[in-house]
Amino acid sequence: MNDGQGDIILVFASNTRILEAEELLEEGGLPFVLVPVPKEVNPNCGLAISLKEGDRGLVLPALREAGLMPQSAYLRRGDLFAGFPLEGSGPEGPETEEG
Repeated sequence: MNDGQGDIILVFASNTRILEAEELLEEGGLPFVLVPVPKEVNPNCGLAISLKEGDRGLVLPALREAGLMPQSAYLRRGDLFAGFPLEGSGPEGPETEEG
């Protein structure tokens, strides 16, 4: 049942920020899961928000509007993690600048 999409892991600078983001997303009925920060991206313990790559256009604008953007984000596909750009991430993904 792999649809070719991965998960986006959002890591916040503090427990307070992640709890504020969790509350905002829950109140908005937006799709996410609270997960432990994967050791592959940060060896310290803590919590992160995980969302399906296809839901980024719902979740990231809500966080941005509330001033609750994460410190960093990672795209996880299977066991592989890659940095995920947050700026310009809308429903179609990160925007690219064209000259």
